[in-house]
Amino acid sequence: MRRGLGWLLPSSLAGRTTLILLAGLLVFHFGSVWLLQEGVHGAMEDGREIQAAEHISAAARVVAALPEEARERAARAFSARGFEVTWERSEPSGTLDEASLAPLRERLEERAPELAGLRIGYDPNAQGEPRLIRGSLRLADGTWVAFSAAGLEVASVPTHASLASHSAMALGIVLASLLVVHWITKPLRRLARAAEDFGKGAAPVPMPEDGPREVQEAARTFNAMQARIHRLVADRTQALAAVSHDLRSPIQRLRLRAGFLDDAEAQQAIDGDLDEMEGMIESTLAYLRGETESEEPRQADLAAILTTLVDDATDRGATATYAGPDRLPMRLRPVAIKRALANLVDNAVKHGDGARVALEEGPGFVTVRVEDDGPGIPEAALETVFEPFQRLDASRHRGTGGTGLGLAIARQVVNAHGGSVVLANRPEGGLVATVRLPRPHATGRDGAAVVGAGSLPPVTPPGERRA
Repeated sequence: MRRGLGWLLPSSLAGRTTLILLAGLLVFHFGSVWLLQEGVHGAMEDGREIQAAEHISAAARVVAALPEEARERAARAFSARGFEVTWERSEPSGTLDEASLAPLRERLEERAPELAGLRIGYDPNAQGEPRLIRGSLRLADGTWVAFSAAGLEVASVPTHASLASHSAMALGIVLASLLVVHWITKPLRRLARAAEDFGKGAAPVPMPEDGPREVQEAARTFNAMQARIHRLVADRTQALAAVSHDLRSPIQRLRLRAGFLDDAEAQQAIDGDLDEMEGMIESTLAYLRGETESEEPRQADLAAILTTLVDDATDRGATATYAGPDRLPMRLRPVAIKRALANLVDNAVKHGDGARVALEEGPGFVTVRVEDDGPGIPEAALETVFEPFQRLDASRHRGTGGTGLGLAIARQVVNAHGGSVVLANRPEGGLVATVRLPRPHATGRDGAAVVGAGSLPPVTPPGERRA
């Protein structure tokens, strides 16, 4: 059925939008016209009822005030087309109250209170529709004023036609607008979700190529872009892995040959250069490959990780301290987060003459601060140092040098956990690196996760970072 009627839908988004707007507005327009017509009919019926009540009431007053010889002529003077009034000495026959006419009698008495005691019924001799209604009202002297009327409705028709019509039209416009907005934004929302999912995972997220022509073209373009990016990242990672494998072999040969040198100072210098080369290769691959790519989230003690990093720095002869809880179990990727925090601690030790690490718990998140007493960083460079291979000139020497990937890897890992890392200069001097990690569901002190604990966000693709 849907395919059979598919030819009625325009192929373009603009055509479908116009069709929906027109169809919705037409439906509600005809509905408002119907309401207006019903309201007008109700108003006309109200007028007939008011006129009938006034005629009967006026006839009863005038007839009651006249002598009997003038009453019949006066009563007939109140007659009109479709409405006949007569005066009777005795109760007219066929005017017994009928239960079905009770609503009409109540409305007539409401419009003219002096009609209390009015008796109405259908004329048994009348044919066709609407049926003729006959009624009578007893006067004070025992005589009766009788009437017959056509066109009175038994059921009351609601009024307020103009208000109902305009309300229906306004409601129709609102509903049609909401439908059109939902129709237009649905493919955009679907595209946004696909782009977000692709941004969180290394594999492409195919988007259905259906809907209006413009949406189909956007979906095809997006799917092709995903395929190209995925192929580019995979080829780059594979090429870098091959290069790193090829470089490790000559490095190991050079290290082996350096071991045969008699000059200990030269041997130590060569070993230092080779260590630096290996560190550069490992850092580059770790950043481009993504440390979190193959590691699954699990329960780990963040406080124990920080304590281990501080102890390692102290064992190397650096000044490092830790302040915070003894245990803080939470769900994360421990190897990746340890590498990210190690980079921050190493930066503080190398460039700030020591590191002070603090861990704090907050509502829904945990905060790790790494402070040092070094020279700090120019305000303009606080963000650019997170870019890959970015190093300040003052750090480019053997004692504190590096690849410029430490902070980039740290941000990559923390962002993959759904957190953030920022740098700031301390007012009293030095630098502070602040890491915020989400902790939506608390875990018990025994390390067991509370039921219903959420999972970490998907992994960031290799070579990409979320700012």
